[in-house]
Amino acid sequence: MLRVAICCGEGFASGFLSRHLAESTVKENLIDQVSFKFIPFYQLYDRQNEVDIAMCLPHIEPQIKAEKRELTIPVYIIPFKVVIKPKAADYLADAQDIVELAQGKGGLICFPGEERVAYVSRLVSHREYTGGAK
Repeated sequence: MLRVAICCGEGFASGFLSRHLAESTVKENLIDQVSFKFIPFYQLYDRQNEVDIAMCLPHIEPQIKAEKRELTIPVYIIPFKVVIKPKAADYLADAQDIVELAQGKGGLICFPGEERVAYVSRLVSHREYTGGAK
C-alpha cells in the first residue's frame, strides 16, 4: 500500500483533491494499492512519517523550493494540467514512478523533462504519456 500526501498551502485545493482521489480509489478498485491524505505543506516535515511520498499542488512550488529542512520522503510537484482530470490510477502510477526514481532519497523529485511544471501538457500519468517509459 502506497501512502500519498496531497499538499498545498492551507488545504482548500489539496483537501478537495485528496477527498476526490480517496473516493476515486474506491470507484477505480484501488483501495488495496494506495491511500491519499491531505497534509498542509507547512506540516509535512513533522508528519512525513505518515506517508511514503508527498504530491504537492503547483501553486506552492516556491515554498517547496525554499524549504530548508531535509525531507526524507520524495516530494513531487503535480503539473497544472494533471490536476484538471484527476484519476486515482494516474496519481498512483506517478507516485510509484517518482518513488522509484527517488531511489530511497527524499526531497524534490521530478520526471526528466518536467522540471518546469507550468509547461507540462499531459493529462494522464507520466507512464501512460510516455508509453511506459520512466
